[in-house]
Amino acid sequence: MKTMKYRKLINVCAAFASALALTACDSDVFDINADPAKDKQYSNLLNSPISTYLAGEEDFTEYVKVLRYSDMFNALNQSSAGTSFTAFAPNNEAMRAFYQSRGVDSLPQISKDYARSFVLFHTVNDSILPEQFINKTNITNLNEDDISIKIDSTNSGQALLNDEGQVVKMGISAYNGKIYVLSRAMTPLVETVYDRLVNAGNSKIMLEAITATGWQKELSTIKDTVVAIVDGISTSTVNKRYFTVLGVSDATFAKAGINSLGDLKAKLKSLDHEGLSEDSLLRAYVGYHILTNSYKADDLGAVNGSSLTRIWGTKANNQVLTVTTDTFKTGTDRYTLNALGTSAKFVAAHSDVLAKNGYVHELSSWLPIWQPEQAEVIWDFADYAEVKNLVPTDNYQPKEPTATEERHRIATASCFTYEMGEAGSRNNNYSDIDYVTCKANLKNANNHDRVVFNVGYAGSVSMKTPTLVRGKYRVELSIVYLTSNNFMRQQTAGNGGLLKLSFDDKDDYTTYASPYTKVTSALPGVYTSTIYDEIEFPETAAHDFKFVVLDPAASTNSGFSLQFDCIKFIPIK
Repeated sequence: MKTMKYRKLINVCAAFASALALTACDSDVFDINADPAKDKQYSNLLNSPISTYLAGEEDFTEYVKVLRYSDMFNALNQSSAGTSFTAFAPNNEAMRAFYQSRGVDSLPQISKDYARSFVLFHTVNDSILPEQFINKTNITNLNEDDISIKIDSTNSGQALLNDEGQVVKMGISAYNGKIYVLSRAMTPLVETVYDRLVNAGNSKIMLEAITATGWQKELSTIKDTVVAIVDGISTSTVNKRYFTVLGVSDATFAKAGINSLGDLKAKLKSLDHEGLSEDSLLRAYVGYHILTNSYKADDLGAVNGSSLTRIWGTKANNQVLTVTTDTFKTGTDRYTLNALGTSAKFVAAHSDVLAKNGYVHELSSWLPIWQPEQAEVIWDFADYAEVKNLVPTDNYQPKEPTATEERHRIATASCFTYEMGEAGSRNNNYSDIDYVTCKANLKNANNHDRVVFNVGYAGSVSMKTPTLVRGKYRVELSIVYLTSNNFMRQQTAGNGGLLKLSFDDKDDYTTYASPYTKVTSALPGVYTSTIYDEIEFPETAAHDFKFVVLDPAASTNSGFSLQFDCIKFIPIK
């Protein structure tokens, strides 16, 4: 039976539904929202599934209460074929500490919906063995949230989940999965980035600005449904929304003489040189504090082999900010935003605040919009929220090389506009556009991933670049080279992956390159070649990038594929 999402976590077979027998079914799992055994105890009489096991252990009496209170006890006892779980079970000490952190004394003071979210947050679909667990950096729970894993290198059998949940014992076997004991529980993600700002209680001005500019609804959205009509057929896609919000407290605003929303508008107007309205300036200011996708502070800093100053596009039209890394410092104190302008630091105690739809970071300055100098921009072909929506959380941009190569088709991502060449492709190892993780032999790949394009001869792909500061750049393309691409390197068939490249569909911005002919070794790896010695962009903006495949082997050779890692825009002063 196929693995099911938690909405169909438990669907009872007919015999079970009619007799309400308290035995396991071997066909379907029952619907958790219509459990015919509600308020009764569903268990497997012959074995000991997760809930039954926990109910027999004195250390888990409080968590078992949560399972019953949230109507999840039967769910975690489900033992149908093909269904298994990993339960991160807080012990009694962990549950009492969690109640205290929520400002309550006991379970009944927490809503049933919240208790249900708590259980789903602490449960993973699939039974994870300890030897598998210790090699993972993250997993996805039944709430579809990402849980980070940090293995304790000094205490055997221990780990930290989401920098909060403390695993003290791994892999206890139950009939339908594994149990990992927690001495500290995790806080379920139910708040949006907007909720996080509200709950912080110190950002009245920023919240008023967000509301006044229409961003409240956007930042409160976890997912939305996009309806498209293709060839007369209507299809709907559910997209998760991700944001990184740079918050400013009222106390920080006050340091800049801003004590109200009116003061903020007046301050922005006093700095305006374009004659814009106060409302336009406020919209730009709020958008400047919002980034698409979810980033921790460390994600925004420098990466190995790159410039210490990185450019980041914001939701303010054609406006960017910089993050500069001081390698002599540690923690979030390493990073300075707009170091050469009115700079800001991350307030460590109130940054990296995880929400259901992103991260919130509090800044030490009010951070006005500023036009920076050029800096190196690394454009990862997979760094789009639309791609992230299509790739399982534990596969997307892994922190380390992966043990096995994971592939996911992403051609439906709206960030790509592509056409397959008339002759198609003979490469059946990849679909038209795939997201692929990288193993250790490709450890130099940015974010340990790549995007594979397989669109055939005369096929084309277009996508939007990050926002680039106006000026001149050298442009370098990094590709992944595999032994199956050797005929491309040596040009024994085709012409080395010849591409026609262009920006903004302009002749002046058009060039040709055969990147696989620049591979300097027969060994698999990441190789970089210059595709533009110099290109100048007169305005700060994002650009339309397009490539057309001009190698006939793309349609005749089954080994042909374009494995792109990233593009670097390196400033020319």
